[in-house]
Amino acid sequence: MEVLLNELSIHNQFTSFEHFKDTALLEMIKFLNLHKEGCISLSKKSDVYSREVYSGYTLHEIMISGDMGRTDVMRKFKTQLFNIFDDPYWDSNSLCDGKAKYLYGKQIVSNSALAECYERKSSLISISPSDYLNPLIEVIKENNPPQDLLNFTHVKDLVLNLYTNNQLSFESYCKNYYPAKKLNFSKLNSNDSFDLITDNRDEIQFKNSFDMFSEASWENILKQGGKGDGKVGLAYEKYHNQDYFTKKYSLASDEVVYKFRVTQKYRAFGYRKKDVFYLLEFDLTHKLSD
Repeated sequence: MEVLLNELSIHNQFTSFEHFKDTALLEMIKFLNLHKEGCISLSKKSDVYSREVYSGYTLHEIMISGDMGRTDVMRKFKTQLFNIFDDPYWDSNSLCDGKAKYLYGKQIVSNSALAECYERKSSLISISPSDYLNPLIEVIKENNPPQDLLNFTHVKDLVLNLYTNNQLSFESYCKNYYPAKKLNFSKLNSNDSFDLITDNRDEIQFKNSFDMFSEASWENILKQGGKGDGKVGLAYEKYHNQDYFTKKYSLASDEVVYKFRVTQKYRAFGYRKKDVFYLLEFDLTHKLSD
């Protein structure tokens, strides 16, 4: 899927570096990672670095400032965000009609990502907060019929769109859709998890279970434990054979494996650290049943 970064959505709207970091920077990096993983083709205008972010400071000035190098985490973000200045640039092969006027409402948006998306019939990625938050952005080219451009301001919406339209695998969907601060797929063994899901009906069951888990509070999840007839909902409980996972994944002493129910037969296994549940593998055959 081709998407264009809407450079007009960076318009000096932030109050400080912290405001930019907390509301937009992390989401921008998630979009860039989707491009890096090959899930989308993300193009931007070659002069996007000159867009003002806050107090007249441009994106490039922020990138080379001390604010982006205060901590190891911020230095990592800096490295990732520099990818925004790399190819591909849509204006190196623009399809815009240089003699035509493109409008978004009453605003002239000629020679912008909005005009380019109009010609390419592509989709947009816009920064939030900004003046471009509508999921559909109508662009008019003079006397031609208007076009409604898909506009994504949050990665979850783009990921869901890709998955719904069969442009993203279930594994990529899960790793990019669910917040890693609650249900984390970074430790997951694909061979003993996603590779075992071959039926679309099973995929739906896992998705429903992950939705339930990610939306529930830990207090609510813990209340859904129990044995035998006492199991309800996710049936979250400690797994009886800790050695199986400890040896297989070299787990630390405080990484205690629990399981939760996907269906009456299927289970998902992992361990909790603070409020994050790190998934390890799935059981679709009941081979790990206790």
